[in-house]
Amino acid sequence: MSLPYLLLGLLSARPMSGYDLNKEFNDAVQHFWSTDQSQIYRSLYKLEAEGLVKAETIVQEDSPNKKVYRVTETGSAELVRWLSRPQPPTAPREAWLGQLYFSHHLDNSMTTSVLETYRAEIQAELDTLVALLDTLPPRETWGQLPREYQFQLLTLDYGLEVQRFHAEWFDKAIEQIKQFRDSAADGSNSSEA
Repeated sequence: MSLPYLLLGLLSARPMSGYDLNKEFNDAVQHFWSTDQSQIYRSLYKLEAEGLVKAETIVQEDSPNKKVYRVTETGSAELVRWLSRPQPPTAPREAWLGQLYFSHHLDNSMTTSVLETYRAEIQAELDTLVALLDTLPPRETWGQLPREYQFQLLTLDYGLEVQRFHAEWFDKAIEQIKQFRDSAADGSNSSEA
């Protein structure tokens, strides 16, 4: 699993509480990885048990005490080890592809309605990434930014390209489905033939 390593990477920048780490995760890497706060806490507990992070309890007078996590030397070495090994791209395991695969059970308008919903979600994500891009320095100056940011911007660029591909693919698929013979609507089913 890559989540613990992503957390090590974020914590390598500065120590953070689980709450702060969740916020940083959503701000920094949500365009290529999603998780929820409970997964982050489970991973932090595991990282702590393995000696890859160390938690320090900060006593607060006006708020509940909080744990702040920092990467240990062992954790830094493990992060570098993970970073230096190629990770195979995972094949898509997405429920919507399963839905599409069996969509011959639906009429064309119902199928396109489902795909249009997915297309709208992709557009919203694409709009978010473009808005983020608009807050950054012009692309032609990226080479002058600190090296850390150059790598982070590469992931943003990847996210933009992937979402653009998905948007174009959904547009094309929706148009193709509109041309399909609507067997579900006329009561026939190809598996009965």
